[in-house]
Amino acid sequence: MARCGVVKPSSKGNVTAQDDTESLPAEAVSSAAQSYHIDTSIANLSAVDMSSAEGEDLPSPFADIPALVHDHSYLPKHFDGLVENVLVYISGFVVRRTLRKLSCDVCRSSLVTDAESARQDQSYHLLTLKNNGGLVIPAEGIVKVVRAAERVVRQAAADSTRSQPIKMLEVRYMVQKRIGTEDVFLLGEHLMIHAMASTVTTTHCRH
Repeated sequence: MARCGVVKPSSKGNVTAQDDTESLPAEAVSSAAQSYHIDTSIANLSAVDMSSAEGEDLPSPFADIPALVHDHSYLPKHFDGLVENVLVYISGFVVRRTLRKLSCDVCRSSLVTDAESARQDQSYHLLTLKNNGGLVIPAEGIVKVVRAAERVVRQAAADSTRSQPIKMLEVRYMVQKRIGTEDVFLLGEHLMIHAMASTVTTTHCRH
């Protein structure tokens, strides 16, 4: 919005503005084209002129490619740096929404990490760059969950045999299956204490 001139960049807020570039309005672009004598006659071509070559039978560039092997996944085993940074950024948003629903301090602290640790990880570069002090820095555990969800969604999108988009419950099931019994949030002992306390409370209430 700042680039389009709708709002002005500000030093306040959660996200740091990366530059003060503003996009030219349509009128300015048009006048610039006229001043530089840019030929815009191609824009006046009719739909009939543009579709005159549609009747030609062009050879398919995929004619010599053998049939796809559906029992093999061609998805990358590891995401590149750009995707990893975006996943970390999304994870911070997920944590922010989750913290509103948690009252346990131990559980809340397991979802975040400190800024110093984030600076040591290249996957947190975008978040560190954009952080103006108000963004949530997600712990590695929540990033693992979001990464697993991203892989599930991508795999479903690449599956040519699917006729319907993947559903949220299916994503949740597949993510839980991928994570398995791994204690990604490092809450094993804490959860055991909670389970024992809940059992004692239930037994006491029955008596």
